[in-house]
Amino acid sequence: MSTTLFTAYGVVTFAACMFFFFITLSNSVWLMRTFSIVPKRKGPSVAVLIPARNEALRIRPCIDSLLQQHYSSYQIYAIDDNSTDETWEILEEYMLRYPGKFKAFKAEPLPEGWYGKPHALQELAGHVKEDYMLCTDADTTHRPDSIGKAMSIAEKYNADLVTGYVHHLMPTFAEAAVVPSIYILTMLGMPLYLIPWTKSPIISHAIGQFMFFRRSFFERIGGYETVKQRATEDVEMARVVKQHGGKIVFADLRDIVDCRMYTSYEEAIQGIAKNSYDYLGKNPIILVMGTVAVPLIFFIPIIVCFVDIPLLGPGLAFLRASAILSFCSWALETIDRRLPWYVAFIYPLIFVNTLSSLWRGFHLVNKEGGIEWKGRKVR
Repeated sequence: MSTTLFTAYGVVTFAACMFFFFITLSNSVWLMRTFSIVPKRKGPSVAVLIPARNEALRIRPCIDSLLQQHYSSYQIYAIDDNSTDETWEILEEYMLRYPGKFKAFKAEPLPEGWYGKPHALQELAGHVKEDYMLCTDADTTHRPDSIGKAMSIAEKYNADLVTGYVHHLMPTFAEAAVVPSIYILTMLGMPLYLIPWTKSPIISHAIGQFMFFRRSFFERIGGYETVKQRATEDVEMARVVKQHGGKIVFADLRDIVDCRMYTSYEEAIQGIAKNSYDYLGKNPIILVMGTVAVPLIFFIPIIVCFVDIPLLGPGLAFLRASAILSFCSWALETIDRRLPWYVAFIYPLIFVNTLSSLWRGFHLVNKEGGIEWKGRKVR
């Protein structure tokens, strides 16, 4: 009886890892297709929106890169979200230097019931008159074809929202052991290639570092007010777009935007905790299920590659094959996303850090009233 049970466990694990490899491979093929789209240099007008809270150390490269765009018709709008550093002074400096291209505003005090980033973007959007809006983060830097590439993708697929994976910089081992967790969803079950062709809000995804909206559609759905109290406002906004019949394209943007999300291990864990636990809908049952499933599917197969356990019987071969498939999935993701070469070898550590972040999010939200982020608490 036990042999049959362990064999079934091995077969199920192998089937799951085979599915994950197929998802990873098919998503890589889809992203490769969007990667090859040629940027435009002319077209409808575009507004670039930059929310900034305490970004004095990082916002200059972002603005400088956006001022060098090849696209002919665009305007940059930035908003200081009640910063306590020199962010506003920097924005004022750019307004004086580039009065015809750059505009900056000070955000109102954060209203009750709003999180900072959705409120800053919603307030900033009220100043926009252009046909399209690119919402981007202050820690990004853009290549000269950033806007033109987004416009080409939007027009090719008649999209109401273009988003995608930028090139995430991870110069330290600490960052590389945490940040790749942002790819786990699209490796384990989110078919990016189906997002433009399905109406289901469940099959949607977005990355807040790059959100390129058709402005008329953005206004029709109520903008960021619909997600005003979500830490994962980007993912939730994608679902809202789908709920209102909009079309989303999730593209490969690694050739046009760079971003270093975090600069330390502690910051990375805190940031992932803020986003990942909210993505689960703050559901502890899903968290417990994931905590049980990850060791069964990913850790035990690695162990049995080095330790012979006769009790597993025929299941042993399936588990070892599962470990190989998991490594291949991470190797493919490492190459596709241009991650540090060793990421494929430390993926168990990435899973451990992801689970650690999720449990930290659970603890902070339920025991301490929220997760501290840029001087504010996010529930």
